[in-house]
Amino acid sequence: MKQILLFVFTFTLLSGCSDKPLTDPELDNLVGLLVGEFSNEQQAKDDSGYAHLNLVNVIIWQDRPGYWVYSELYDAKENNNIYGQRILKYERVDSTTFKNMSYKIPNAKYYQSGWKNKSIFDKLTIDSLEIRDGCDVYFKKNTSTIYSGKTNKKFCSSSITNVEYITANFVISREKISIWNRGYNNLGKQIWGKIKGPYKYQRISKKK
Repeated sequence: MKQILLFVFTFTLLSGCSDKPLTDPELDNLVGLLVGEFSNEQQAKDDSGYAHLNLVNVIIWQDRPGYWVYSELYDAKENNNIYGQRILKYERVDSTTFKNMSYKIPNAKYYQSGWKNKSIFDKLTIDSLEIRDGCDVYFKKNTSTIYSGKTNKKFCSSSITNVEYITANFVISREKISIWNRGYNNLGKQIWGKIKGPYKYQRISKKK
């Protein structure tokens, strides 16, 4: 009888703890490098072919399982001109690989500039988000402070006219994030995104 009670207690304890995020120093390090406010101001000054953009990543839902990040990309000169809003979930895939899963936000405009007041996201439920199938970004650790990531080619579909699929390449370091998004038609020819290279964002400030 004592053995049965011990088993029940142990099972209940493990079940109760399973919903809490496990400590993962490497994953925490990756997310920490991504969090903050970034700008490509210098790049835009050096090359007029690149718009001056700001990128903000903030951690949300710390009381929910996993690493959740709200990401917003906007025009540095016109803050109301939003280029992208996403909620991203980061997790470990295996001993050397991490990934983020990208989610569309319902009624996204309501959450515009939500990084200024993260409590606004408490109104959102995970079930209300729409995952972007095939758009997961897979990251590898290059050094203790540098990660590179990319999507699987031809899997991330697009709503952009004539664009069959999108690829994304990332390089994350302590003070910089580079992002190269490119769109291809059904013949595999790039017809959207920069030809020269990625947008290069320099850290402005740290936000959590």
